[in-house]
Amino acid sequence: MTMKKMMILVLACVCFVVNANAQRNSGRLSLGVGLLYENGMDVTLAYEHEMNYRHAWEFFANGYVKWAECGSCGHVCPESFWRNYRTYGFGVAYKPCVVRGRNHYGNLRIGASAGSDTKKFLAGIHVGYEHNYVLRSGWTLYWQVKSDMMIKGADLLRTGIVLGVKLPIK
Repeated sequence: MTMKKMMILVLACVCFVVNANAQRNSGRLSLGVGLLYENGMDVTLAYEHEMNYRHAWEFFANGYVKWAECGSCGHVCPESFWRNYRTYGFGVAYKPCVVRGRNHYGNLRIGASAGSDTKKFLAGIHVGYEHNYVLRSGWTLYWQVKSDMMIKGADLLRTGIVLGVKLPIK
């Protein structure tokens, strides 16, 4: 399955989840992009269902690209960026709230995922901290420190920073 078909499938699944839970008035659709050690880029599309006291469940689809220097030209070119090592995964995370303020709050993020590196099965355990800033219109900006332990992956530990936005779903 090509990456383009996979992204279309992910967007269709997220749209289905958004439509199924839109009446509850307690969800957010989020998009986060980050850089991870060593030479990794991460994109996460998620649906977050908020419960009491800012605790939340997150259902996410994640894509990861690890780039390397090209052997022929000696720098990072489009071929060595997009074709080096790619993974995708689908997962769930529980996010208990640990910090509350007037227009901000912080959550721990504990979760698990399953996916593939386009050749074999890949599983992950995710731990991190996410801090959210709520804007006047209900939009939320967030930063996240994340650590992912990947089982059967080319890189065992991924750690880094993610920046993103969350849109309220009504």
